[in-house]
Amino acid sequence: MQGMAAPPRAPLLSPPAPWTRRDGPGYTLHLDTAADARLAFAQSIARGLDEIPRTLDCRWLYDDAGSEIFERITAEPEYYQTRTETKILAASAADIRARVGDVTLVELGSGSSTKTRHLLDAWCARGAARYVPIDISPGALESACAALAQAYPRLTVEGVAAAYERGLEVAARAAPLVLVFLGSTVGNLTPAELDRFLEVLGLHLAPGDHFLLGIDLVKDPARLEAAYNDRAGWSARFTKNLFARMNRELGTAVPLEAVEHVAYYDERLERIDIFARFTREVCIDLGSIDRHIRVAAGEMVRTEISRKFRSGNVAANAARFGFACEETYQDPEELFAVLLLRRRADSPVIENRRHQIEALLRNVRARTLEIVGPLDDEDLLRQHNPLMSPIVWDLGHIANYESQWLLRAVGAPAAPEDVARDGTYDAFVNPRRERGALPLLDRGGALDYLEDVRARVGAHLKVVALDPSRPLTAEGYVYRMVAQHEAQHQETILQAIQLRGAELAYDPPFAGTPPPRPDRRPAGSTVLVPAGAFAMGTDDRSWAYDNERPRHVRALDAYRIDAKPVTNGQYLAFLDDGGYRRRELWTPEGWAWCRETDAGAPAHWRRTPDGWRRLIFGGLRALDPDRPVMHVSWYEADAYARWAGKRLPTEAEWEKAAAWDPERGAPRRYPWGDTPPTPDRANLEQRLLEPAPVGSYPRGRSFYGCHQLLGDVWEWTASWFEPYPGFEAFPYREYSEVFFGREYRVLRGGSWATLPVAVRNTFRNWDYPQRRQIFAGFRCAADA
Repeated sequence: MQGMAAPPRAPLLSPPAPWTRRDGPGYTLHLDTAADARLAFAQSIARGLDEIPRTLDCRWLYDDAGSEIFERITAEPEYYQTRTETKILAASAADIRARVGDVTLVELGSGSSTKTRHLLDAWCARGAARYVPIDISPGALESACAALAQAYPRLTVEGVAAAYERGLEVAARAAPLVLVFLGSTVGNLTPAELDRFLEVLGLHLAPGDHFLLGIDLVKDPARLEAAYNDRAGWSARFTKNLFARMNRELGTAVPLEAVEHVAYYDERLERIDIFARFTREVCIDLGSIDRHIRVAAGEMVRTEISRKFRSGNVAANAARFGFACEETYQDPEELFAVLLLRRRADSPVIENRRHQIEALLRNVRARTLEIVGPLDDEDLLRQHNPLMSPIVWDLGHIANYESQWLLRAVGAPAAPEDVARDGTYDAFVNPRRERGALPLLDRGGALDYLEDVRARVGAHLKVVALDPSRPLTAEGYVYRMVAQHEAQHQETILQAIQLRGAELAYDPPFAGTPPPRPDRRPAGSTVLVPAGAFAMGTDDRSWAYDNERPRHVRALDAYRIDAKPVTNGQYLAFLDDGGYRRRELWTPEGWAWCRETDAGAPAHWRRTPDGWRRLIFGGLRALDPDRPVMHVSWYEADAYARWAGKRLPTEAEWEKAAAWDPERGAPRRYPWGDTPPTPDRANLEQRLLEPAPVGSYPRGRSFYGCHQLLGDVWEWTASWFEPYPGFEAFPYREYSEVFFGREYRVLRGGSWATLPVAVRNTFRNWDYPQRRQIFAGFRCAADA
């Protein structure tokens, strides 16, 4: 490029810790140091090889050697994609530049940035420009940045060495921008992953920002298969390099001659599937994380998928997430397409928010009514235990709370009957043990109150302005808060029902069929979580409570945590070994509680002539040794951990094991990822009325391999309920702030009785350490 060098400019991006910055001649490189990449690689390999079918994340193909091999692949005659896309960009770059204006160019998976030079030519032709390439390979990225800085004196280059998800968080600071994602790399994502990607993209890009997306189109299978099986053998070397990388970086000894490259087109799924097939049995030893995995002769490990698209379908799907297609650029043979999408101001997510809120409130209320439906009037009015309210109080409180927050707090006039009932349903004025003496509504009155308030809420929702400038209504927060509040009271009501007694059965209509017994148990009894920093908590203001915020960086030493919750069988061994009689296992407070209550087993365990049995909603059942133990206090959990030579995890350790994804350098919303809970991932939503056997939900594992972190039982942690650094009470002090201190212990993860609306990796529950009516269990941890 010709022209005078632009004056020095300050770096555009300012990533938060733990990023580091490196300045080169004419460029700046931001390096993600959130996690040890080598340990992340090892953990990812172990996780992928545990999948059925075995699947490795394709991002690990792109180390420096892999990136160089891929560049060779793109030059092969069979690989039409790069040549075709390059021609499209050369012909359309000026038009793209004219449409998007003077904005920063940000590229995901930039590689050598060779194709992007056509865009950079158009950008720099009009003056000084900025380019932010993002790539997972630091070596390839730095080489590209250095070459671009020399070739384009008027270009400010700031590279971001990170996975897409992590890099996008940093690059979004460069707005206004056009985000470039070329090479049909988007084809590596499954349909669900693509939807999540577009959803996240919609959150990071501002209205008016553009998204330039390259997609490989559906075409003749023979041509597709030839592109992934080039005669020169570079595709095969690319696949083998993944295992060569494992040998180099992880110390494995995979014989590369035993690895075959297999790639074929699946016409039903319209995608290329790429595998490594093993010609003989191989043992993959991951010594750094104590994992040893055998792969059988003939077994195939999927290393990559490459979906093929129809441009109209892609545009229609993007529209669901707030992107309008401004132009489609395509070659004459219709081999490849580049779509220019624009982030709309009138996102469908915002347009449909009222409908989403209505559905959320309706579904949660339907379950509340199903829970109390089988109970007679006496059950609802009676106070079954001083620890619990009469159930009609909970119903009236749900209605009163909703009237306060979904009517009065958002501008609806106060109804006299609501104001008159505020005192009765104030949880702080009326302790649970005293609520039975209050002037409570009967069954019909409580149900009518719920219905009346909901009718008024529905009418007001149709006219209320969901003002994005007001934190209470932005993204519908207050409505989600109220839905979660009702879901939490459902769990409280179920606790009260469990305390009714052995003679009162309970058979609600929503109780489902238990999952089949797992055919394989979790691999190993504990998992290793390596030392390092991670992002704890969240900055989310659409769902999260104030005590979950703000997101902050925590550094932890290496530790081990149980791969599964402690089971009935394991706890029975503690009991049989005299655990409740051994003073040395208990804290002074725990021992005093144990003596005072004469505790000798978890709540609702009964010793019979036939052995130990559990009382579950009016029925005595045989003690299943494979299910997580439930109804234990913090004191009991702590004593068991001492007996086992371990300890309870801190809540930071629990959250890192549940949420942290070192592949992305970012936390997950749920242990398995960011997609909402489903019945095959977690035991939630009151389906089973008890915990499921350990190992029942292999698809719900966390990155590090922990099972059943969400659902089944709330898990006690070693932590007191304290605020995070920078905590701000919202929307009222009484939700969290008044409980902070060394009085309540933190529980994590949700139970079988928790609705999905009220569960996530960052959710914090808390209770007194002596409480046993909650559906609580635990898992143990130990220093590594």
